[in-house]
Amino acid sequence: MDNLQEMLGKAEQDLNKIIDKQKQEEAFAVEANARFDKNLQVFQKYYPDIYDVIVDFQTREDFCLHVTDSGHGNFIPVKAKTPLYDQDPVAQSLAQVEKNIAKPFFSDTKYGAALTEDEADERIHIQYMHKLNDLFHQFNQQGHEKLKQLPEHYPTALVFGLGLGYHLPILFDKCQFDYSYICEPDIELFFASLFCIDWASLIEKIDQQGGCLFLLIGTSYQESFDAIRQIAADVGAFSLVKSFCYQHYPSKEVNEMISDFFKRYYETQLGFGFYNDAITGLAHAIINIENHANFFVNVDKTKFDYLDTPVFIIGNGPSLDEAEQFLKQHNNDAIVFSCGTALGSLKKMGLEPDFHVLVERPKITYDILLDSLPKEEYQDLNLLAVDVMYPDVLDLFKWSGLGLKGPEAATRLVNLLSLDKYKVPMSALPFAAPLVANTALSFAVMLGFKNIYLFGVDNGYPVSGESHSKYSVYNDEKLKHKHVVNKNARHKLPGNLGGHVMATDLLNVAKVQMELLTRFAKDSDIFNVGEGAAIEGTVPLTLDELMPPTPLKDKQSVVESVKALNFKDLAFTNVDSILDVDYISEMSQHLLAIAQTPYETREQAAEILKRQARYIYSFKRTKYEHFFNIFKGSLLYFHCPMITLLYKYDDEQASLAMFTQALSLWNDYIAAIEQDFKANWKTKCNWGLEQRNKSKK
Repeated sequence: MDNLQEMLGKAEQDLNKIIDKQKQEEAFAVEANARFDKNLQVFQKYYPDIYDVIVDFQTREDFCLHVTDSGHGNFIPVKAKTPLYDQDPVAQSLAQVEKNIAKPFFSDTKYGAALTEDEADERIHIQYMHKLNDLFHQFNQQGHEKLKQLPEHYPTALVFGLGLGYHLPILFDKCQFDYSYICEPDIELFFASLFCIDWASLIEKIDQQGGCLFLLIGTSYQESFDAIRQIAADVGAFSLVKSFCYQHYPSKEVNEMISDFFKRYYETQLGFGFYNDAITGLAHAIINIENHANFFVNVDKTKFDYLDTPVFIIGNGPSLDEAEQFLKQHNNDAIVFSCGTALGSLKKMGLEPDFHVLVERPKITYDILLDSLPKEEYQDLNLLAVDVMYPDVLDLFKWSGLGLKGPEAATRLVNLLSLDKYKVPMSALPFAAPLVANTALSFAVMLGFKNIYLFGVDNGYPVSGESHSKYSVYNDEKLKHKHVVNKNARHKLPGNLGGHVMATDLLNVAKVQMELLTRFAKDSDIFNVGEGAAIEGTVPLTLDELMPPTPLKDKQSVVESVKALNFKDLAFTNVDSILDVDYISEMSQHLLAIAQTPYETREQAAEILKRQARYIYSFKRTKYEHFFNIFKGSLLYFHCPMITLLYKYDDEQASLAMFTQALSLWNDYIAAIEQDFKANWKTKCNWGLEQRNKSKK
């Protein structure tokens, strides 16, 4: 009898649990659906593209949110065997957040190491970078302890893994961030989170705080980094330079995302440009306009006769040597672009290019041309270069055509002039940097060529160590002391024909830029011939696999058609009024006025930098966008280390004292820019081979 009563009692308890569970699930369903509807509205307002994805998303047949003992949703992701959380996801997430706050992982960019440029370099930017570097070297010697815990305000949160999002409200209640990136490769998890957390309150809170929230949902690790890099380019690299890094849950995809981010982080800290680059580029473009240079105009090419003509782009990598016989046999069967120092290598092979391509703007480009070959060697050559090219370079060649390099102060000014005179913008060369091979490939694509072959465009060094063709000036005993190559190759890249090559940071970025261009170049087939780094989007070929091109009947007529159909003298006459030189004073003085704002905390000091940055970035896509590009690079070169300084050390007052010194130096730089620009906005670069070699001694 006692056993029966015990069994009945247990059955009643189990029944009550089932009833309670049903009530709990019913209550969760009501709350979750209401939460979903509210979240949908806020995404429609703030993130319309994500809203469209949510509306169109189709769940799998067994999609199910399981209600935990605490009354919260839980979920088993695709391919997983267990739920993401235990029976109390909020408590579990709270413990995780508190652990990460107490023992945070911060990204850290090191400043204060030796600069490669010598102090003999008199360019304003280099001089101020030396002063900043010396200042940070002093700071590094003071021995302050590093920041141990996540403070209540921090520049950036980089959250890998959304899960159902329970950690987000907790984290953002405890800490405020200026920039927040949330990366979740599984779009189904994001969809499930819409039922579980109050996205609406979170998004509106960040918006009210003046923060920026970037959501990278359903992207692979490669796509995530490309998106992060583009965001950093759009809003400023300071949005990533000091990040609190948080991983919510482990998975193969999330782990790959984290690994790829830190492996490629350096890409977000390259290519800033700087004041002297910007002003000399602007001056060169203005002088080139006044000298009636021919500029590339992006016209409809569908009916052009030359589009199927093959193009050979010749770089100066070690693999060029293997292609020598093929190029000699077929030099007259294709349009040949030589890239930078590859011109000398081709001439030593007895070959002449149809177009020589250059990209670097300083006077040193002109000096190296004269140093490498007799002046008369250039008089029968055509040149393809960019708007910022040193003007005297154009005079060396029979004909010159310039493309807009962008994003540059010069490019923005030319576009404004085009809008003013012709009522249409001009197309910049896409992904035309950092190296001259990028420029050549961009030109070939924009000129409409459908079959493009890369020779010697290696973007890396073989393990055996050669860096250039055997014919290169870098291997010429008479000249190599004047031509310096960086062989600090730390990136192991997949080889085009198997194996691996080693690449410097710059070569790796050049490869990435080419890969981005291949996605843009939908009408062009690009063939990567020989050894070197693999380039995604190109077709790898050995020399033996190359089909001999059909001989050209009249190669010279193709060259002349390319020139006549795609380039013209823009004949601008109103440069001064569009440029508006004096406006730089208004911008400079406004930046200096912001810097006078009192500050007593890290957050207040960081707010000064944020206000300055947002002021400068507000000039994008305005009639003063050329001034945005005048300031942008130098601002990034100062703001990134200054933000790092504010949040590097545990002692807030010591950090603020150091920040004050750096801010004073930045103020001096701003004032120097204002003064120098007014005096030199139309002055050609004087940084030549002689000055470079002196600075290297």
